[in-house]
Order: sequence, then structure tokens, then C-alpha cells
Amino acid sequence: MTLESELLKALAGGASAHELRALSTRETTADSLAAPMALGQALQIRQHLDDLAERERSLVQLSDSVRELAGLDAMDSVLLSIVSRSRRLLMADVAYFLAFDQDTAVASMMVSEGILSDAFANLQVPPKEGISGLIAASRKPSWTADYMADDRYRHNAVIDSATREEGLRAILGVPVLRAGRVVGLLLAADRRAHDFLPQDVELLFSLAQHAGILIENATLHQAGLQTVERLEEAVQSLRASEAATATIMDFQDRLFALLMTKGSLNDLAQLVRETLGGTVIVGDEEGRLMARAGAAQTPVEEGFGWTIERIGIDTAPMGFVAHLGEPMQVPVGAADQRQILARAATVAALLVSKLQADLSTVRERSVELIGELLREPASDRVPMLQSGLPVDIHSLGTVLIAQAPAKSQLMRSAQQRADREGGLAAPFRDAVLLWLPSQKVREAARNAAEALADLTGAPVTVGGASLLDGPGSLATAANEAVHTLRALLALGHEGTGAHSSDVAPFPAIMANNTPDELRTFVRETLGTLLDYDTRHGTDLAATLDQVYASGSNATVAADALFVHTNTVHQRLARIDQVTGENWRDGNVAMRRQLALKIRALMDHPMGRDPATHSTSVSTSTAKGKAS
Repeated sequence: MTLESELLKALAGGASAHELRALSTRETTADSLAAPMALGQALQIRQHLDDLAERERSLVQLSDSVRELAGLDAMDSVLLSIVSRSRRLLMADVAYFLAFDQDTAVASMMVSEGILSDAFANLQVPPKEGISGLIAASRKPSWTADYMADDRYRHNAVIDSATREEGLRAILGVPVLRAGRVVGLLLAADRRAHDFLPQDVELLFSLAQHAGILIENATLHQAGLQTVERLEEAVQSLRASEAATATIMDFQDRLFALLMTKGSLNDLAQLVRETLGGTVIVGDEEGRLMARAGAAQTPVEEGFGWTIERIGIDTAPMGFVAHLGEPMQVPVGAADQRQILARAATVAALLVSKLQADLSTVRERSVELIGELLREPASDRVPMLQSGLPVDIHSLGTVLIAQAPAKSQLMRSAQQRADREGGLAAPFRDAVLLWLPSQKVREAARNAAEALADLTGAPVTVGGASLLDGPGSLATAANEAVHTLRALLALGHEGTGAHSSDVAPFPAIMANNTPDELRTFVRETLGTLLDYDTRHGTDLAATLDQVYASGSNATVAADALFVHTNTVHQRLARIDQVTGENWRDGNVAMRRQLALKIRALMDHPMGRDPATHSTSVSTSTAKGKAS
């Protein structure tokens, strides 16, 4: 058998190149010169068969990869699978995918496998720089056996440094195209120098083409999912809007019904709570509670989670409606919640306006009634005025006279207190009269002084008296309360409340003597001292008053007068010299102390002759007399 026959038989049996060479050395033929030619031809056939087998293997792997990639939807999963498959199919050390920015032409590392260095893992490739820049610009594959030694590429110091740190030498890269545009670059590299076979290039390029299609599909799929999500959100929003609209319309109908049935602010607060849940509060312009529905005790402020809508008519503030929702319980959105509160605030403004009008009518009638009782208790107008009030005046047995620096503010505060206690209030001379249900006068006066001071922000002094003979004795009780008030002020007890018995005997003295008699008593007791003060510009009377107020203690009096103790002693000696009487004498001291207090009371605005002042409680008349 000839060598050619043996070689053909061996090739048919799948002999390798090594086995063919071994066979040619064993066989001997007559035509020994033809042996090398026959072996060469056999080796070429073997190489061609090997290439075909390798191509078939690559195509099978590529087909498997495409089928695997086709089952992926998420972009990250697609890219990771592409890179991983590229590395395995080419048996490369590393593989990576660079995303390509259409606007800046910069390629950025996005997914990699096998990369060890941070510098290469965060690679940014400028336009036309390195092998990646060339591939992106040309839209064609490119490969090199040793990148660092290849001068076909535009080398960049940063890229070269990262490549050197990673130790890469042989690099193969192809563009990933989508709709004719470069969307990325797929590369595989080894840390040894070697040539890439044409089938390696073809394999990576084919994988990149399929990857481009899959990336486009993944992008479209993701866009489709986002569109579906937006549509679902739009549908949910529409449904929520329809539900909110229905809620608002129902609330509007119930508000109308509340107005028609003359509902209260408490009814309104409960209606808002039934619609929104949580806690609802209606307050006035000063923050005081007018109505509440719900149990939350959080301070009504924006920062504490409250939604607040102001109440007002023609920009005039009247209060607010506030809502504090329970977590996850408010059935409508913030805008709809605000709309509901705005409508509630509009109705609240109407209700408050009506209440204020009614209250104003009651207060005006109260003022008229009290004025009529003070002027003429038996007047025919009294029963008529009483019939329009929500208060039975026969149950009112406590009379208080209150005075403070700001009379108008005191009047408003007194009316609020009278409303709460079921009484009446009216202006009275330079003060305010409070007519309240029967109670302990001393306690009522003290409580009123404290409460009114809190409301007005200033000290309020209150004198009190009991109504002994029904509404007809109102003027008598009011005068007694005035005397008590004057005594409190004269005795330095501003900002307190008391019954006449607490400041005896001053009220009795005031009530049982005429102003002329009181002035005569003061003149007879202090005239010599007062004349001396007038002639010499001294104030010995004030020094003596302070000494008596200090319990005859000259040191305490000196501190109060801001002088030395010796000065007080010198003034007391001068008083004895001027008056001819010892200031310490018991009877003298009592008469002088009483005269000094009466003088102070007479000088005080409340101490003017009651006979010279009308007891009318008309606001305008009272202001005119006071001026």
C-alpha cells in the first residue's frame, strides 16, 4: 500500500497531524521523493478539517448564546450575559462592555468580567482615543496582538496607564449597533500577546450584532413597561379623582343641609371629621377653641401636622378650621383635603358671622337693660328688654365692677366671661359692670380679676357686691362695688378682687358721707401740712403716708422713698414742728392715715362725685363723661 493510500486511510479515521507525521516516517516506498509532498497535502487537509470543526463548534456556542440572551428582558441582565458569554466563547482573560454616549462620543465602562484593577474598571475613553475610540469612530471591528506596542491607535496616558495596570496585551473589539448608531463596544482581551483568528473576530462580531438587537428589544420592552405603568397610574389617578370628586360633592350637599337646618360649629366640625377622619378644630381669631371633633391634643400649628384654613369675610379674620389626619387614614389627596377645608371655612365664616350678629344683639340689649335698671328700675322698658335676653335676670345676684388701663379690651373680655357664666356685662362710668349668677362675691371678684387679667394682658382690679333686693337694687350694689374698687386702688391693691368687707371701713366711709364732708375732714386733718407743702414745694404729706404704709418703720419708708433714713427722721421732725402734734400719737396717727387714704381716693378717677356723673351705660355717653 502506498504512502498516499495510508495517509488517506488515516485521515478518514480522524488521525491528527501528529499521527500523520508519525505514519509518514514509518512507511517506506520506492518513490521516497513523493513522501514529503503527500504528507504536506495530508496536513493541509487535516488543518482544513480542524478549522471546519472549530467553526462548527463556535456556531453551536453562538447559537446557544443567542437562545439564552433572547430570554432576557432587563438591560443589566442582557449586558452581563453578553460579556460573560464573550469571555467564555473566546476563552479570554477579560471581557467588557463600554456604553457609548452619542452626544459626547465618550465610551464608559459599564459591565465587565475578569477585570482586577479599579482604574480599568472605571475607564472613560475620550473620542477616537485607544482601540475603543477607533472602533466607535470607524464602526468596524479592530484587534491587536499587543496593544501597548501597536502604533495604529492614538494612545492616551490615562488609558495606557489603566491597560498597563490591568496587564492587558492582546485586545479584540467590535461595535454594538442599534438602528445604525453605535450604542456600545464589546471587547475581549488577554494578558498575553497573541494573534486573534478570523473566526474569533467573526464570532465576537456576530454576538455583538445579536446583542444590539436584544438591547434594542430590552429598551423597547422597558419603555413598554414604563408606558403600561404610566397608564396604570393614570387610571388609578382617574379613579382616585372620581372618588375624591364624589366625596367633595357629598360633602358639599351635607354642608348645604347643615346651613338649611341652622347647624352649629360643632355640627360642622363633626361633618368634616366624618369626611376626612382625624381631628377637626374650629377656633376664633385669637386661637380660642369654638368647636372640636376628635381626640388629638397636638398644638394647632402647621409644623405639628395640621392643615389650617383661615376663616374670614371680606379679608376680616374671624378664625380658622384645622384638620389633623390620622396616618394612612385621610381618604383624599392634599389638594382635595385643602378644598374640603376651604369649603368648610366658608360655611364656618357664615356661622360665625351669624353667631357674632346674634351675640352683638344680645350684648346691645344687655347694655340697654342694665342702663335702664340703673336709671329707673321700675321703668316699663325693663320687662320688654328682659324678654329678648337668653338670661333670667332674677337669677343674677353678684355685681362686679372691674377696671383696667385698656377699657375697650376689658369690655370685650368681660362680655366673653359673662357669656360663659350666663351673665351680662356693660360699660359703667370708667369701668365695666359684670352681672353674674349668685355666688360667693369675694371668690367671684378674685376669679374675675385673675381671668380678665389673663384675657387683657394687664392688671384688672375688681370690686364686688351682692344684689340684696332683686334687679331693682342693681344701682345700690353697683355703687357698693365701686366704693370697694376705689378702696382697693387707694390701698395699693391694684390687680386684685375683693368684697367690701375685705377693705372695711373705707367703703362704709365713702358711702355714708358726701364728697363735701369727706373734703372737709381731709382739710381739717391735713390742711396745715398740705399748705406747708404748697408754700415750700415739699412733699411731707407723701412721706407721712409712706411711713404709715410701712408700719411706722422709717427704714422701710426710706427704702420706698429712695432716701436716707436720716432724711425720713428729719422730715418727721419737721411734720411735728409744722402741725404741733406728734405723728406717732395714736388718735392723731389714725385720723391722719384715714385722711391720707380718703384724699387718695378722692383724687383717683373713680373717686369723683357720683352725683356729677350719669349712671348711663351707653358707651358713647360713658366715654364722653370720662373725657
